[in-house]
Amino acid sequence: MSRKTCSRIAGVTVVAVALVGSLVSFGAGKTTLPSEAPMEVVTTGPTALEELASQREMHQWLLDQLPAGTSEQRFTTRLSESEALDLRRALQERTDPLKVGIVKGVQQNVTFAGLQAKGLPKDPIAVDGGMLRATDDGGFVWATTLRSEGAVGIRVHFDHLDLPGDADLYVMNNAGQAFGPYLRQGPNNTGEFWSHTVAGDSALVVLKHHGPDGAADLVRSSFRIADLGHLGSGFRGGPTPSTESFCSFNENCVENASCYSGTPAQAAKSAVALMQWVAGAFIYTCTGGLIADSDGSTSIPYFLTANHCLSSNNTAANLETYFQFSISCGSTSCPGQTNPGGIQRLGATVKATGSAGDFTLLQLSQAPPAGSVFLGWNNAPIANTNNAALHRISHPSWAPQSYSSHHVDTSAPTCTGWPRGQRIYSRDDIGATEGGSSGSPVVNASGQIVGQLSGACGFNTGDPCDAVSNATVDGAFAYYYSSVAPFLAGGGGGCTLLPAGSSCTSNSQCCSNSCKGPRNNKTCR
Repeated sequence: MSRKTCSRIAGVTVVAVALVGSLVSFGAGKTTLPSEAPMEVVTTGPTALEELASQREMHQWLLDQLPAGTSEQRFTTRLSESEALDLRRALQERTDPLKVGIVKGVQQNVTFAGLQAKGLPKDPIAVDGGMLRATDDGGFVWATTLRSEGAVGIRVHFDHLDLPGDADLYVMNNAGQAFGPYLRQGPNNTGEFWSHTVAGDSALVVLKHHGPDGAADLVRSSFRIADLGHLGSGFRGGPTPSTESFCSFNENCVENASCYSGTPAQAAKSAVALMQWVAGAFIYTCTGGLIADSDGSTSIPYFLTANHCLSSNNTAANLETYFQFSISCGSTSCPGQTNPGGIQRLGATVKATGSAGDFTLLQLSQAPPAGSVFLGWNNAPIANTNNAALHRISHPSWAPQSYSSHHVDTSAPTCTGWPRGQRIYSRDDIGATEGGSSGSPVVNASGQIVGQLSGACGFNTGDPCDAVSNATVDGAFAYYYSSVAPFLAGGGGGCTLLPAGSSCTSNSQCCSNSCKGPRNNKTCR
């Protein structure tokens, strides 16, 4: 690039890639794609408050199950000097995607080999790095404690998971968080997965067999704790230095979304989620948001983010999304995003992606909490509409929700590989974005998605508050619309309308693993 730089996608090469998906047919004589879709609200399922109450109840139930001595059976890991330096440097440099954690190997096998002949122990005994005891219903409980020194959050990587139908695996901490059950071969049915994140430097892994066949099922239960995801100290902020700043780790120009109500981005507060995923040796973060399809009778959890954040199914499988993570206006305490208040979801699949336009459309593996919003969209080009108003909710530098407003600037210089039209160039009016904001949907004056954040382009991109020297750059929804239309404009997820009794084709969205059976005249295998 010339002296205009795009600092928030450091190290990312912008090249054209093949796009996933195909165009959709809408029945005889109807080939026009809809140009917009309305917002939808999730009305089914538990609310955020109900989920938190249920989690606390499960947490207490698990505490009551723990064998004595579980806290003493502990696997402890710590970052090496070079690993700690790498993580500190990443947190300070604010690379994009933002690195917020590092992966540490554990390789602890849990197999219960040789115990079947001895029967289940009534009193707790040490087995495979944990404590095991029989339960009154003929089942058993095994538990261990994992600790990563200096971590403010932990994820657990399991592989070779193989459990009988009456055994459940859980991950929890001592502060009220509990996740699971993870069943049989795990959420991906492969025996390999990353757990939800728990706050703090310790996590408890609990295997609960519900009986009465515990003795027989003991040797049929096995897994390996392969790795720990260590979330770094930049994950949690202290008191803000002044009332003008949001969190202590944000620039002063970043604004708390809770201080802005009634804007076109109001609905986005219930749609946008903080993203966290593991790729290679690191843990990363970006932002994304729920997006509606054109069929109001469906609630497929489509989720829009940036291609430079996430683009592969292997990575999407361990994606963790945090909905409704915010703090009240005027608060001077910015909690880590795993604290209660961020409602977690695990897993996704890639439906369409492309570096041209910098977009990825995901389908989440779990439905968002009740009250969430699927944002509407509009495919009318806006990149060349000077002064068009734009609005955004994002999670800069892993902070709670922030708000920013912008206006399209058609005179802003463009960065190499980011042509206007494929990208939307704007200037910040209120607030700003930082590393971690990437992928956040940008909405128009009607609250409809028209793009998602790629980064910044300008002469001083090291300063996110310099809206004169720098432009904010979004991938343009209008540019890549034909690639996401098979899903968003397909009236039920990109299925081809078929005669009753027919079978869908192998690449139809009907045939995804979310399909539960025939729906109207769309038959799914």
